[in-house]
Amino acid sequence: MFLPLIALWAQTVTAAIHHLLVGTFSTNSIYTLTFDDETYQLTEVANTSTPVGSSWLTLSADKRTLYGTAWDVQPAAFVSYAVEDEGLTLTHQATVLAGGGCTGSAISVLASFDLPHTVYGNLYYRDARCAAVFSVDAGTGALVGGRGIVQNYTYDLPGSAVHGMTWNAVLANIVYSADTGGNAIWTHARDKDTGALRLVGKLVLPVDENGGHCGPRHLAAHRQGYYLYVVCEASSKIMQLWLNMDEFATPNATATGKEWPILRSDDDAADFWADEVLMSASGDVMWASNRAHDSSRQGYVSVFTLSPVDGDVTEHLFLQTTPTSGGFANAIAPSPFDDRVAALTENVTGSVEIWRMADDNKSASVVAHLDLPDGGGCCANVVWYS
Repeated sequence: MFLPLIALWAQTVTAAIHHLLVGTFSTNSIYTLTFDDETYQLTEVANTSTPVGSSWLTLSADKRTLYGTAWDVQPAAFVSYAVEDEGLTLTHQATVLAGGGCTGSAISVLASFDLPHTVYGNLYYRDARCAAVFSVDAGTGALVGGRGIVQNYTYDLPGSAVHGMTWNAVLANIVYSADTGGNAIWTHARDKDTGALRLVGKLVLPVDENGGHCGPRHLAAHRQGYYLYVVCEASSKIMQLWLNMDEFATPNATATGKEWPILRSDDDAADFWADEVLMSASGDVMWASNRAHDSSRQGYVSVFTLSPVDGDVTEHLFLQTTPTSGGFANAIAPSPFDDRVAALTENVTGSVEIWRMADDNKSASVVAHLDLPDGGGCCANVVWYS
């Protein structure tokens, strides 16, 4: 038994109401939910009409601003909202074109935690090589377009299309990008004065014995800074990368050769497209999710324990089926208050669920379910506000 993790879980604070924000793909809404961690009640408390649907949402460091992708907008654009009353009130601030001249759609957005509070946007589909660094209004946090765009830059591998980014957990100004189309991980250094990015290096990931790509989609960095975990959309695996923390000037990622399937041994990876990998509140637990292409199939949720010393995987606790294939989602989002609790979205029927791990850590169960059937747009990802 992993005693440090059990000890941490035992200190979990309960009996609180938590707020969540839920994005959509093709319907123009953002939902605000509450979850009572004592009664396990999941409730819709607000449905905010928005000018665009957002396939990905993220909060600013101070939680006063919500940033999202403008999913159906061409040319590609990103959006920001002022957040009040723990997400009960969302006010549209700006919809800003990404620029750069590519034809891709806005797919992911990442906010910085340090000054200057720049925001980073990536594209997907069609010609998606372009990315943008946005400045924000110092008073409101709103995205600033036009001359307020700090930088447009490109990824130069054939088919490059970055789906997710994450910060190095130790070095504040190092960011990693998962290039699904280029089968690579990019490392950039952020200028501490302007927020612009400088290329440090790229790691083209190995292919399997049949020449298949990993298809890196999203990433999770362990708090100790030694390991970066990548969810491989094409091969339905979690791949571990080593981060060179001995030479802080060149924190490049290198493959360790360690990987873990997040599907069953008799499954064909071609039938799935893995979705998410994220760290828990403590960083000692890692949640991952997988989707099925066929809407009649089921996806999977996986949970791993990690060493608190260096973040290496100590155990793959379980692999468990989700109620539906997940559709475009099956986006898992660990809670900020309990390593054992996570939210899961799916957009086959349109719903959000709260999953909780069993006391023996060998399975998880759905403790709350909320249907949000809005015609096929809901649900994209979940952001825990509190």
